[in-house]
Amino acid sequence: MKTSLRAAFVGTSIHLVILGAVLAACDGPGESPPQEPRTMAPQAVQRAYQDYYSVALAPGGPTGSSQLSRGTVFVPILQPVTHAPLLGLDGTPLRYTCGVTFISPRRAITAAHCLDDVSVWDPANQSLEVRMYDPMIDAEVNWEATAESLSGTFPGFHRTPLGGGYSTSSYSCRVIARCGDSFGNYQCPASFPRADTALLDCGAESPGCRYDYLDVAESEGLGVPVSMAWAHEVYSIPEDRSTELWQRYTRYIDYEPAQNYHYYGVNQLLPLLSSPWSNPSRPRVSLGLSGFGTDARLTELHGCHGSSGSGITQLNEHLGTQELLGPVAVWAHWVFPAHDYDFLCEDPARTARLPGDAGLGYARLAFTRKLVESRSPDDVCDTLVPGLFPNPLLWLTHDVWLLRRGALGTQPFPKPWPCTASSCSAWERLRFPNEPLVPLARGESLTLPSAEVIAGMTYRVTVRVRALESTPATVTLSLGTQSLLSNASPVALPGEAAGLIATTFVPLSGAAQPLRLAPGEDSGAFAVTEVVVVADPLANGFEYRSQRVGMGILEPGARTPVPATWTRLPPSRFAALLRGGQRFVVTRQAFVSGRAWTVEFDTSRDTVGVSCGFITADGRELRTRCNAVRGRVRTHFQLGAAQPVAFFVDLPAGQPDLILDNLRLVTR
Repeated sequence: MKTSLRAAFVGTSIHLVILGAVLAACDGPGESPPQEPRTMAPQAVQRAYQDYYSVALAPGGPTGSSQLSRGTVFVPILQPVTHAPLLGLDGTPLRYTCGVTFISPRRAITAAHCLDDVSVWDPANQSLEVRMYDPMIDAEVNWEATAESLSGTFPGFHRTPLGGGYSTSSYSCRVIARCGDSFGNYQCPASFPRADTALLDCGAESPGCRYDYLDVAESEGLGVPVSMAWAHEVYSIPEDRSTELWQRYTRYIDYEPAQNYHYYGVNQLLPLLSSPWSNPSRPRVSLGLSGFGTDARLTELHGCHGSSGSGITQLNEHLGTQELLGPVAVWAHWVFPAHDYDFLCEDPARTARLPGDAGLGYARLAFTRKLVESRSPDDVCDTLVPGLFPNPLLWLTHDVWLLRRGALGTQPFPKPWPCTASSCSAWERLRFPNEPLVPLARGESLTLPSAEVIAGMTYRVTVRVRALESTPATVTLSLGTQSLLSNASPVALPGEAAGLIATTFVPLSGAAQPLRLAPGEDSGAFAVTEVVVVADPLANGFEYRSQRVGMGILEPGARTPVPATWTRLPPSRFAALLRGGQRFVVTRQAFVSGRAWTVEFDTSRDTVGVSCGFITADGRELRTRCNAVRGRVRTHFQLGAAQPVAFFVDLPAGQPDLILDNLRLVTR
């Protein structure tokens, strides 16, 4: 069946990755897809497109949070009216794949056209698979061998499966809101006829707690650097256009899913990350607003069928974190009639290949922000696993609305991130992300959601406190009915923007108990940030996002860290990756002063020449040799009265990669 472009984009359930401009050269909405041009440069999908993206198996760095927040929703392709599955030429059910981005522990944003009222005709009762991508080791996935292996006769192509290190996790999710008249409005919280945005709920398993979730941006602008984490299968196709591989994969025949191998369920998707421009070298940025069809903003990003719904993000320069703008969306094809879309992926020989040319567009931020308003008190990370006291940073940054009834404002930390000025103290240079301040007036208090604690176990707790008036701040801290500190004064070095409250405690009873902060007697108003609670004797396996907060990498010569790179060290899903010459930096671990420390961690190999130690508040480094024997490091530190602000591990330049896991920082 031949389908017009307008029908393919709007009227049917052909879920395209709309690369803004990857739109066909036709004059009007009712015409058929254009014929293949007579002369075209060779195109080897997808290896030809690595100027647009990179395979990203070990998420980390400035875009690490958006990579970890990314998933794929698999949507069965159904027939209109009957809702029967659309079958491929081999008799197997076909499916669409679209990107999703988690914006809370259990909820994710995607595009409405990915979940339209044909394929998701009964949202309340249809369950969809959302697949998340674990960190992986490149050598254990060997994706290049798979990319080169595709051969045979369509639809029974043969290909070598990805290696045993390929690891994903699946979750059952439902559509709880869909906005856009063209795709079948469902529980949309406002009238958005030109939207292309949907919201999924993945239930109590809360994928965002294990992987990550993003804040939604407050504003969007022109010329702002943007990026996209997405997923797709990756193959190399012969340049010969007469081959079946080229015709049934590179070419997008008549917009019929059964005619293209991309829609068959045998494909294994790889996590991908958009790449900056290489010539000239600069980030890809946001462009103008599409004035036709779907209400979307254009960017210089590029992709393939399968990019739809993937989150386009920008950097929050104050916090130093990625934030979501919106999902990759569709809009009317006649906006960019000069571009061709008779291919599975954009053709770099003819389309959007120069800075300033339009590529992908995202459904406008206003739609995403409206969907986020439907927050629920049960949409939080688990606080009932004994000893796993979630890092309250996550509440201050993402879920501050849970902490106190009524309005609870925040204010920016006075020193931006990264803090590189000579006036920045050691902890200010090393902190990330740059968490906001939560103000507390006299007579107010701040109560963190109850967490399960273990009677008799030692816990460490620290809070950064910034006075808001001339009257000195004092802090009272309690766990349930147990008093931990009373009228304690924050300790600050000269020039520090906030002082530190730090103590250890042993719960008198084991139960789910709230942690409460309040001004002490006669205290002035103050604001708090970096509230951290750590179970002292337990190893940090990095398995949850709360355990990975404040872990970073210092590149040689750098003064401030970027978020750590994550890989795996079986049987765990998450472990830290350290390359030669790098320093692994561990902050936000409730460091208390005046204690001796025992440090232990696992490694992927035995080592020689590795050192580790503590950075103190006055900028000193107290280090020792930390070589691994039988894959294990154990060492001791006597810090005296020094106040630690970070722990570090240095891997000498020239050494092979080292993987770290199960970190224990124990006081005595």
